Amino acid sequence: MTVNRNHFKRSYRNLPQWDCPTCGKGHLIVVPEKTAIEETGPSKRAHGHDDWDPDWIVERFAMLMKCNFASCGEIAAVSGDAYFDVCVDVDEEGLYQQKMVRHYEPFAILPAPWPIRPAKKTPDAVKEALKTAAALLWQSPEAAANQVRQAVEVLMDAQKVKKRQKVGGKPLRLHARLLEFEKKDATNAEILRAVKWIGNDGSHNGGMKREDVLNAFDMMEMALSNLYDDTTSEILKKVRAVIKSKEKKPKAKKVSNGKGQSAGAPISNSTTQPTNPAPSGPSPAAAKHSSPSNP
Repeated sequence: MTVNRNHFKRSYRNLPQWDCPTCGKGHLIVVPEKTAIEETGPSKRAHGHDDWDPDWIVERFAMLMKCNFASCGEIAAVSGDAYFDVCVDVDEEGLYQQKMVRHYEPFAILPAPWPIRPAKKTPDAVKEALKTAAALLWQSPEAAANQVRQAVEVLMDAQKVKKRQKVGGKPLRLHARLLEFEKKDATNAEILRAVKWIGNDGSHNGGMKREDVLNAFDMMEMALSNLYDDTTSEILKKVRAVIKSKEKKPKAKKVSNGKGQSAGAPISNSTTQPTNPAPSGPSPAAAKHSSPSNP
């Protein structure tokens, strides 16, 4: 799977039903009676300006969302800014009508939804780094990208990739460790090098887009699935067990060929010919050359 981009946009008319970050089974649903929205003081004062327009309005919102999975019930707090767009609709009589549509721009979600769902056997330290990155995504793409890079560093620890060229030597940079890792896993090393470069770009203010971070999450999910998800191999074991129990090899049947010999049995190359008894008396040639006896 890849990140659902519709769940990680900058703003929404209605907040999405994010996957619950705690149970992963339910979805976060807005609790209407636990929602507060209020226009800021500076925004209210701006109404008196000659050039004031509705799109100048700035509001703050805070609301609670609850997981709809019965055995979970996690509560997430969401806060941020709200602003208005003026939209034009056509009513039933064909007349144009202006209406103001509120948009929500979240700046913080606690606990934050996961852009990806790491494989179950992913090391906890890697999961924690990605969890922090997911929370930072709403505030700073640069900080989130750096945290995803940290997840790669921790992953190299979990994969037992050496940290130093030799005992007591200088620490290896992440790129050098990834080149070491490439010796045993070229495919995943390449994926993780790309994540590292995205993380490096996060060190430059303003040089990172949210989409870049979501791409890094996609790459991490692929690498973690390759390394720690054994779902496919486990299912294949079950497939082979079923086939083995249901498709037993039939035993070879012996079929008689009508000559007292089973079909498929080896046939001797030498055939025993019946022996005729030798005739008694002299042979015809001997009788021809013998002289008659004189009386």
